Amino acid sequence: MSAMVISSLDRFLSVARKLEGSGVTNIHLCYAKQMDKFDLSVVALVPFVDYVIVGEDAHNLPYLKHIITEAQLRQIPVLPEERIAAVKNK
Repeated sequence: MSAMVISSLDRFLSVARKLEGSGVTNIHLCYAKQMDKFDLSVVALVPFVDYVIVGEDAHNLPYLKHIITEAQLRQIPVLPEERIAAVKNK
């Protein structure tokens, strides 16, 4: 299983440990920092993950809405960080 985590680096380390405990083996970081430039490569990765995890500090990412919309269109679960327990082995 794979997941994209949208968060700061510090938060990512904590989230990644929880995801590994749930059986997620491929974990990708989308670094949530204030950027004016839209990063299409991040949105392009969404179809290839099983989950999108939104960290508590992800609100700083200006194109967060684009990532979530792409995941919803492809029926990929979008979970807040505190709901990682819902991630199960497939």
